[in-house]
Amino acid sequence: MSGEVIYSNVTFIQNQKQAAGAKGCVFGKALELEENVTYSEITIGAGKQGNVQTESTCPDIPAPPVESKIFIPEGRFRRVVLVTLVCLCVILLVLTITLGLLYALNKIHLKAEQVRIKEYLRIQKEQSSELHHIERNLSAVNDLLAKAQDEKKWLSSELENNTRNITALNNLLKSAQARRCASGWEFYNGSCYHFSEVKLTWELSQYACIRDGGHLVIIESHQEQDFIRMKVGNTDIKNSYWIGMTDMKEEGVWVWMDNTTLSNNTKYWDLNNGTDVSAYPEPNNWESSEDCAQMGVRCSDQISCWFDYGCNIPSKSICESRSIK
Repeated sequence: MSGEVIYSNVTFIQNQKQAAGAKGCVFGKALELEENVTYSEITIGAGKQGNVQTESTCPDIPAPPVESKIFIPEGRFRRVVLVTLVCLCVILLVLTITLGLLYALNKIHLKAEQVRIKEYLRIQKEQSSELHHIERNLSAVNDLLAKAQDEKKWLSSELENNTRNITALNNLLKSAQARRCASGWEFYNGSCYHFSEVKLTWELSQYACIRDGGHLVIIESHQEQDFIRMKVGNTDIKNSYWIGMTDMKEEGVWVWMDNTTLSNNTKYWDLNNGTDVSAYPEPNNWESSEDCAQMGVRCSDQISCWFDYGCNIPSKSICESRSIK
């Protein structure tokens, strides 16, 4: 009805006290009518017992004593209902949008969580695979370590056995060497050596060596010189040892006991560098009276420790003989 209000004309014939009840009934009926219903005209007469005769269906409602009119707006109720419905629709729309947004956000969060879980599971799988690989490697290393320990025990046992065997062989060798050399003589590289503590002249020392089956030592190699010098050690000049070399026949020409001339390859004269033993390198023929060779003084410190000395001065000696084959 586009905002237009239509009122119905209602006429009451009964007393005024019943007007309120009739008015409520009429208004109640108006609420039950549809949107475009107009209200009926109600005529209430004065009967004996106050009965109300009306064309409406409202029972037991006393009619007003006097004639009156009630005007009920027909469009206001529709607007209230419409506004209520619109509000409900808006609320439902807001709720729907809110729920949709919440659903969308929850779905996004769920997808992100699924991606995170998948990544976590992937990493966990890789780590588990690496762990299995490490465990296999560790097991292999443990096996190798166990084998190595077993081999070490075996090698230790073999080493102990070999050490015992070597010790026994050395003892046998020493025993054999001792049998190859006379008592008091030392074996080295096929020869026997005797370091005599008896002090004699060079010539008498030579005779003593011959008497014992040898001669004054003839040094023929670097190894032999090294062996003898370590036996002699550092001595003072009065406790040095005669060796089998002299230049008695010709000054400056040194000859061994077997008449071989001293080789340049096996010369071990002490040069007296930085010492107070002599101001001159050996052999220096001090006071023209040193024609026989000795060794000592600095033999522990250096391999070159020969010097010439007076042949008639009693000294210790080194004898050499061939070992028994």
